Amino acid sequence: MSTQKYSATYICSALWIFITLMGFVGATVAGAQQESSSPKSMGITPSFEETELMFLGEELYTVSIASRRIETLQRAPAAVTVITREQLKKYTTLAEVLRQVPGFFIDQNEVNAQIYLRGIPNSFLVMMDGVPFSCDASTIDYPRGLELSLDYIEKIEIVRGPGSALWGPDAFSGIINLVTRKGADIQGIALTTEGGSFDSKRAAALGGFNKYDWDGMLSLSTTKTEGFEYDLHNGEERPHDHSFEVYGKLSYKDVLEVSGRYSRYRDFYTEPTFIYEGAESKPFSFIQATVNKSIENASFSLQGWYQYFGSQDNYGQPVFKQHNKQYGLEGKTDFTLFKNNYLTVGSSCRYNNGSKTTIDYNDERFDYFPSYATQLYSGYFQDKWKLNENLEATAGLRYDHSSIYGGFYSPRAGLSYLFLEYFNAKLLYGRAFRTPSLAVIIEDPNLDPERIDSYEAELGFHYKNIFGAQINFFYNELEDLIERNASGSISNSGGDNIKGVEVSVTGRPYRNLLLYANYTHLAGNRQKGSSTTIDVPNPDDPDQNTQTTIESFFNVAPNNVANVGIDYTFLKHYRTTFELNYVGERKLARGLETVYGDRRKLGSYVLCNINFFIKDLPVRNLELRLKLNNIFNKQYKTRGVFGLVDGAESSASVLLSYKY
Repeated sequence: MSTQKYSATYICSALWIFITLMGFVGATVAGAQQESSSPKSMGITPSFEETELMFLGEELYTVSIASRRIETLQRAPAAVTVITREQLKKYTTLAEVLRQVPGFFIDQNEVNAQIYLRGIPNSFLVMMDGVPFSCDASTIDYPRGLELSLDYIEKIEIVRGPGSALWGPDAFSGIINLVTRKGADIQGIALTTEGGSFDSKRAAALGGFNKYDWDGMLSLSTTKTEGFEYDLHNGEERPHDHSFEVYGKLSYKDVLEVSGRYSRYRDFYTEPTFIYEGAESKPFSFIQATVNKSIENASFSLQGWYQYFGSQDNYGQPVFKQHNKQYGLEGKTDFTLFKNNYLTVGSSCRYNNGSKTTIDYNDERFDYFPSYATQLYSGYFQDKWKLNENLEATAGLRYDHSSIYGGFYSPRAGLSYLFLEYFNAKLLYGRAFRTPSLAVIIEDPNLDPERIDSYEAELGFHYKNIFGAQINFFYNELEDLIERNASGSISNSGGDNIKGVEVSVTGRPYRNLLLYANYTHLAGNRQKGSSTTIDVPNPDDPDQNTQTTIESFFNVAPNNVANVGIDYTFLKHYRTTFELNYVGERKLARGLETVYGDRRKLGSYVLCNINFFIKDLPVRNLELRLKLNNIFNKQYKTRGVFGLVDGAESSASVLLSYKY
């Protein structure tokens, strides 16, 4: 990093600290006046509206994916987190958002971010408008970087724990639901430009309307960046990463909704161990239509969608390409048979065509995997009973039949109990399956489907809008996880278990200050890693082989991860946020000295990120954001596939947005 970059970062850090201190002083001086008369009573509209983020009251926190109906977090039969619109303004990518959520850990390999949920990498379902960002070609290439804009996302609903009982086999360890904004929330056009470190540039436009029962919105964004990876010292600079995304939605009342997303990007990366530079592009695009109808005690919905996944891995020579098309149709009915009963019944079918898989090598094209078409037929039901005012029971079962792997049952059960006015407790069980994708079948066509059985207990406490705390205990039994083993090949692991605890605390000492923290601890035999015995030439006698045991922790998350944050709004127009992300020691390997040297562990590290917002100054509808990542320029390493990877350096960016 150049001296100029350091200077800019430290100047911005000093500016943030100075403005924050001034804000605290200003808030203290004006404190008595603010307490005696609220902005609403004085006829003043606050610059940062009090959205769901600003309160802890469960009546304002709702989720729709835990049981496919809108319900509060306390009653939802799952461990749920909701990231609201105001929170999303602090982040640029989905990976940054998930880094702050209990149970998640972000690692960086040579190509992209590896996102772990409860110790399992890239094992959850990401979806938008009911369409999955997964297919039978790949279940791990969901958008997590700059190729996904957060501008048009209203909130992100996160379920930690298996979700196959309602959402199918890809919802293995959890669900990430991207809820898009409505035109009624935008009512105009917002233009955004952003620039910062690593020669990063971004431009975006967002528009929306609501008129005559029609609601529509359109989002466009484009990004270009050098990225933080180092170039090889070959005299040539690696090309800049670039992306382009379009999303649109049109709906009529609550009856009809049509939406779609188109994405293109190219991510260039460096592989220092083998001294080459490569590129990847794995965008998801889709279009969907949903029809809803309600009559008395029942509602019906029918959704059809088409999804395209175009993957390209460029290793120089060869170039590996996939073109995957997926079609889905689902019908769902919700109705009440009795006064305190809510029943959901649905069925779906998917057709996946991933037959076009090729390799370009020396100006010739070869059919790498000539035929790969699959079908999946599913049926499910869920019954939810309100046993009394504070106790609810949920039970459900799904059956999925794959044209290749046969049938699978995914049951679930849960109890949610509210007691002593401010407490809630949950007992949960769920099972999920995931079939191998083409990305791994190419390496080993004899892989078995993965399975997880999850047992969980939650205890929560919420006192009005002032304080909230939650603790989750979980135990997961894992069978046949498909992962790269210690010898570097794809295979099914044996039976594993992983257990852990997630603790989160949120407090609001007064209306403009929000404090939050969470901590995740993992244990179980999976945390001990995997081992493989191989034959290697004897250094004393090359004609003889000797057995060597290789231990690997590549797929193992650290035992301890924690986050701490402050969100402070002051002097009407200003807001600042401060976040710390702690990652504990990560084990490496034994027997891979050529990759890791003598290192057996990577040390712990702490990253510090800051945001500063100014809104409606110097003109109304103008918003400015200063974002500082890793402000102390912490030097740290992450675990790549082929060796250690340098973590992202200190960086700064400035965003300017104006709404017409």
